[in-house]
Amino acid sequence: MPPVIINLIAAQSKTGKTTILENLLPELKRRGLHVAALKGHLHHYDLDLPGKDSWRFSQAGADISGMTTPDSFFLFGSAEGKSGIQAASELITMADLIIIEGNKKSENPKIEVVRSEVNREPLLPANTIAVVTDRVDLKLDIPVININDSAALADLICERFFAAGEKTDHPAGTGSLTHFDQSGRPRMVDVSAKGQTNREAYARGEITMSPDTLARIMAGGMAKGDVLSVAQVAAVMAVKETGRLIPMAHPLGISGVEVDFQPDQDQNRIDIGVRVRLTGQTGVEMEALTGVSVAALTIYDMCKAIDKDMVIQNIRLVEKKGGRSGHYRREK
Repeated sequence: MPPVIINLIAAQSKTGKTTILENLLPELKRRGLHVAALKGHLHHYDLDLPGKDSWRFSQAGADISGMTTPDSFFLFGSAEGKSGIQAASELITMADLIIIEGNKKSENPKIEVVRSEVNREPLLPANTIAVVTDRVDLKLDIPVININDSAALADLICERFFAAGEKTDHPAGTGSLTHFDQSGRPRMVDVSAKGQTNREAYARGEITMSPDTLARIMAGGMAKGDVLSVAQVAAVMAVKETGRLIPMAHPLGISGVEVDFQPDQDQNRIDIGVRVRLTGQTGVEMEALTGVSVAALTIYDMCKAIDKDMVIQNIRLVEKKGGRSGHYRREK
């Protein structure tokens, strides 16, 4: 299959695109990818100036000219009816990924660089998939990655276009699942190449019940004790045990858990929220969702003697921060 092509762009020069790409390449290589890096929209450089050998070879009719050394090569050429990038990408068959520095008008997926001292606001042309920046206050609907976090940027590229950072037979962008290997067997994803970042997830859910059950919970009148206090402890315990409950989840050193309950007498329900924090190599979405689920189950267990019609529902991720996919917040 043809290589994936991504453009690394910025509104103007002096944003550090070359340095970002220079630091990104080793991270991508560590993930097993063969990567080609090209400059976009160059007009002249020494090897193609009139009178230079490569120019003379081209003028004489060579489809491709260039120069080689014992361990490297440089090619120069053209193809009728094709742009330089298109022609080059068709020739670079050994690469899994081609990153082109520049060309904001490209139709390829783009990663935009925003540097506070040069171009504070992003352009966000069509097909921009992420922004790399030194601005800590920049909030967008697409991933925003720290300009010095090359590992997070590599993770995003691998997650978006390759299965778990490995070469894959799946077409780019089809969303192949990383919890399956290339033989289709389940596996725990290897996160050893990821950097340590601050991560946070907030999940919510609800349990509906009869008005009498809700009133007795709020009055502390259940025979088994203080329902919400027990459910709070259960949620914290569940968060810490998620790696043992969910087969492909990683055991994590959780740094913080917050549990909140919001009784809704109009809807005869209790809304449950669990926020989990961690500094680590993988996210805590599953931990937050597990905490909500077990809190709701605990409420059910403590009240089932008087109300077996309780319903646990609408358990969902509300927000996540950190990691390769950046900031996510559910709109509804």
